[in-house]
Amino acid sequence: MNKSKIITVLLTVAAVLAGLILGATVFDLKYVHDQKAKINHEVTIETGTPIDLNDFIIEPVPEIMFYTDITAIDTDVPGSYKLILDFSGVHENVILNVVDTTAPVGEAVPQTIYCDQLPEASSVVTDVYDLAPVTIAYKTEPDVSVGGEFTFQVSLTDPSGNETVVDVPFTVVDDHTAPLIYGAHDLEGFVGESISYLDGITVTDNYDTDPVLTVDNSQVNNHISSSFPVTYIATDENGNSSSVTVNISFRVRPERYYEPEELYELCDQMIEQYSIYDEDMTDVQKAFRIFNWVHNYIHYIGTSDKIDWTVGAYDGLTTFQGDCFTYYAVCRAFLDNAGIPNMLVERYPITWSPHYWNLVKLNGVWYHCDSCYAYYHEGYYFMYAYNDLNHSDHGYDTELYAEYNVAQDSVQQYVNYSTLEVGDF
Repeated sequence: MNKSKIITVLLTVAAVLAGLILGATVFDLKYVHDQKAKINHEVTIETGTPIDLNDFIIEPVPEIMFYTDITAIDTDVPGSYKLILDFSGVHENVILNVVDTTAPVGEAVPQTIYCDQLPEASSVVTDVYDLAPVTIAYKTEPDVSVGGEFTFQVSLTDPSGNETVVDVPFTVVDDHTAPLIYGAHDLEGFVGESISYLDGITVTDNYDTDPVLTVDNSQVNNHISSSFPVTYIATDENGNSSSVTVNISFRVRPERYYEPEELYELCDQMIEQYSIYDEDMTDVQKAFRIFNWVHNYIHYIGTSDKIDWTVGAYDGLTTFQGDCFTYYAVCRAFLDNAGIPNMLVERYPITWSPHYWNLVKLNGVWYHCDSCYAYYHEGYYFMYAYNDLNHSDHGYDTELYAEYNVAQDSVQQYVNYSTLEVGDF
């Protein structure tokens, strides 16, 4: 074969090979183009949604996968991310948009508050949820200067501007009433001995179920025989406060003395044995029956041990005899046991002899009550006012009781000594 034919053959082979190569290249480019057309090049998902390859595929693409490490992307955070897909060694750029269009959620916590004590907005809603931090605020500043029933709106807003408004019911209490202190009374103690200031003291309030009670005994010195002021202070959670001041008197413990609790046990025995009164009776009814019983069952003998009222009460309750001090002391034991306020009254000035009787608080007013037998009057005194007294035998130092609301005008027309009842007045 000559040289020209060889060249012709080589050219022909080269042309065929070139055609084959060109055909394959054109085929690959078309394949890649076709596969890219099956890809979604921009995908938008809601925050918190997992990244899913299928979201980027319109139609199946052989061997497609994420080339980018998607585990590094936090879909709880809004933003746009450039990702790379891979199919058959071909890389293709796509965009992932993470957006937040979901508003926060939360539940109202109904509120009962006092005037001018608006709580933080964050404390009046609960179960607040969002993938992003939530700003909690009142839509408008609530007016809680007056009492009433209201609904205030609280805004829950995320950084993307999504907002939920929660309606919160408010009961606003206009409370200017201070707590009430019950059971405060003058106290007695012995020199050098401690005393319980809170025995029998209770406090109530119209709204606060647990008002705070404090005792100011800063002026008390229990090492000397004297009297000192003690102040009880009750404060509710709205800051309303009330106080009651009493006196505590210290004296040297007498050689003969009985604990009041021992006397109260004796009183309970007498109440049961003689059916003196029922527990469901009023204080007036109980007191009337106490003075009637003491007058009828204690025998007057003109003498008693006056070293201490507890001694007088004990002797009267165990021997059923004594003098006016005994009558006073026994009545005191019964009254104390029944929770009825009372105090000692002494004759002043002393004429032919000392005399003792009780001042008793009934229906909010103090009345003179004397159960003792006396030759100069019949029966006994119950709920005597100042103007009822014969001041020659029942005179007393009124200055000592000036701070007390002692009855001045008679109510004896309402007092029935036969039925032991007191009518309305």
